[in-house]
Amino acid sequence: MFAVTEAAAVRLAQKLTRKQAGDAFAMRFVRRQRGWNLRTDTPGPTDVAVVHEGRTVLVLDPDVAGSLAERTLDARVTPAGSRLYLR
Repeated sequence: MFAVTEAAAVRLAQKLTRKQAGDAFAMRFVRRQRGWNLRTDTPGPTDVAVVHEGRTVLVLDPDVAGSLAERTLDARVTPAGSRLYLR
């Protein structure tokens, strides 16, 4: 099952705040040629949602959730700041 650490959930919430995304928006994983990217999107009716402190911070469509089922989204501090990564 796809997992999101507390540090990653906090980072996702920070990204949404920085983008000035309203409460109707969350981050969404999309597959690109070079891997996974995050973009701002609105949740769909069949999406899997990750909620942090009452706000949906990440949504995954069922196919993406299945593709990431054995992965964990985490955050680590780098010299450039906090960064999200899949492990």
